[in-house]
Amino acid sequence: MKKLVLSLLSLFVAASVVNAQEAGNKASITVEAGYNNNYIVNGVARSEGAPFIGIGAIKSLKYADVYLGGTLVPNDDSGNADQSHWTVGVGKGLKVNEDISLRLDGTVTRHQAGVAGIPNSTEFGAKAALVNPLITPYARYSVDIDLDQNGWFVGAERPTELKYGLVLNPSVEYGQLDDYTAVTVKASLTKSFDTSIGTVSPFAEVAWLDNDFDVANYNFATREFSGDVVYSIGLRVSF
Repeated sequence: MKKLVLSLLSLFVAASVVNAQEAGNKASITVEAGYNNNYIVNGVARSEGAPFIGIGAIKSLKYADVYLGGTLVPNDDSGNADQSHWTVGVGKGLKVNEDISLRLDGTVTRHQAGVAGIPNSTEFGAKAALVNPLITPYARYSVDIDLDQNGWFVGAERPTELKYGLVLNPSVEYGQLDDYTAVTVKASLTKSFDTSIGTVSPFAEVAWLDNDFDVANYNFATREFSGDVVYSIGLRVSF
């Protein structure tokens, strides 16, 4: 766990240096911490009953947004070891009209599994989303070169501002990969406060997941879901 925290701090320092060097065009940095009963990757469980900490930074350049981030999950209730998930990506929003834009993103993620039977792996992803005020549909493609799991996901989400500064974001997603399908119905609730250190946002998320594995011996998940409820709670700070 100590090694993982040091890696997280290194990423935080690197993002802070970028901000200091280019004060006129600062990166947006977010740190968060919380607890979830299952950590989910591409619709399947990768840990059970564990806290998590993470950091992300995004910087808008002339032609694209560049971002990086990491999530650390210490050893969980099942006795699995520490794991981490690191992502670098680039994206661009292309304006269609005043209310609609096409968002394109490409990512590379390194999964340090920490789970017996699940190897460390590298995943390449591509996503296209049609962002608009009503509902945002999207499609994404995932290629994991070590797990041999490739496939499509389609989904939609609709962030909605409620009273008292609350933001509700319901979403639904279906994925079809080489050895499994996954259905996720999810909703998150966030409340933001502006403070002297940045924007502080407590959040809660609950999801219903169902997946169907086509193989008896699998190396891409810790368990199979059959209409199970997954939740996470935490605190996020952006500055």
